[in-house]
Amino acid sequence: MKKYVLCCVSSGSIKESFLEEIKSLFHAMGAKIERIDDLHEDKLKAVDIVISLSEFKDEEKLKFDLMDLSNQYQIDTAFIPLDESRTNRRLIVFDMDSTLIQHEVIDEMAMDFGIGDKVKLITERAMNGELNFNQALTERVALLKGFHRSEMELIMKRLKLTPGAEKLISEVKKQGYKTAIISGGFKYFAENFKNLLNLDYAFANDLEWEGDVLTGRVLGKIINAEEKARILEELALREGLSLDQVVAVGDGANDLLMLSKAGFGIAFHAKEKVKRMARHQMGHGPMTSILYFLGIPGNHFK
Repeated sequence: MKKYVLCCVSSGSIKESFLEEIKSLFHAMGAKIERIDDLHEDKLKAVDIVISLSEFKDEEKLKFDLMDLSNQYQIDTAFIPLDESRTNRRLIVFDMDSTLIQHEVIDEMAMDFGIGDKVKLITERAMNGELNFNQALTERVALLKGFHRSEMELIMKRLKLTPGAEKLISEVKKQGYKTAIISGGFKYFAENFKNLLNLDYAFANDLEWEGDVLTGRVLGKIINAEEKARILEELALREGLSLDQVVAVGDGANDLLMLSKAGFGIAFHAKEKVKRMARHQMGHGPMTSILYFLGIPGNHFK
C-alpha cells in the first residue's frame, strides 16, 4: 500500500459535507483514509487527509473529480505522495504577470499609450495558448514604439502584488528556499519586484531604448515557454538542487512547460486550459494557501 496526502485548504472553512464527498470518492477507488490532520490552529481551514492506496489506476480521472469538488466548495486541493519530498523543496519560482502581481504589465503600458484594447486582445489570446508567444510579444512591443521611459515609473507605482504573495515569500525564505521570478514580461518591472520582495533572482525580457523612448523591439532571446523551463533547470543546477526540490507557480499557457519541469508545479488562478493541463491547480484562495501544500505549518490566513 502506498501512502498519499490530500491537502485541502479553504480561506473560509472546510465543511463536513466536503469531507464526506472526499471519503466517498476515495472509498470508490478502493483507498483507505487513515486519518485527517487539522493544519490550522483556529478552525477547520486546512487539513491533510492521509490515504493508503494499493493501486492507482486513473490519475487523470481523480484530478478532474477533485477539481469538480474544489470548484463546488471553493476549496483548493493537492494530491501528493506522502514522503519527504513535500518538505524538502528549496527553490520556488514565480511567473510575474497575473501570478505574483495582479496585472498584465504590457496591457497597463498599452492602456497608458492609448492602444489598450488592441494589445489586451493579443495578450488574452497568447495566455490562452491561441497564439505563438514570440509572435504575440513581438507584435505588442512593436505597437509600443515611442513609449516614454518616465511612464514605466508611474506604472510601477500602481502595480499591486497578489494577495498573500509577500507572506508566502517571507515564510519560504525562513525555510531556506531560494526565490526567483521567471517572466515573459519585462525586466524593468521584474527587477523592481525582485528588490521589493528581496528575491534571489529575476529573469524577464529586455526592451530596446533609443534615448528615453522604446524602439518597439525586444533585446536578446525572448523568454518564452521553452526558455522559462530552461532557466528553471539552470537555477536548480546552480543551487545544487534536483528538479523534485523545485516549486513553480504560474497562470498562463507559456508557464506549462515550467510547471511540468518542476517537482511541484501549481497553476495559480490560471486560465481554464492551464488548470486542466497542470498537475496541480489552485483557484480559490490567496497565495498563502501554497504554504499548506508545501507542508509549512502555521496560521497563514492571519
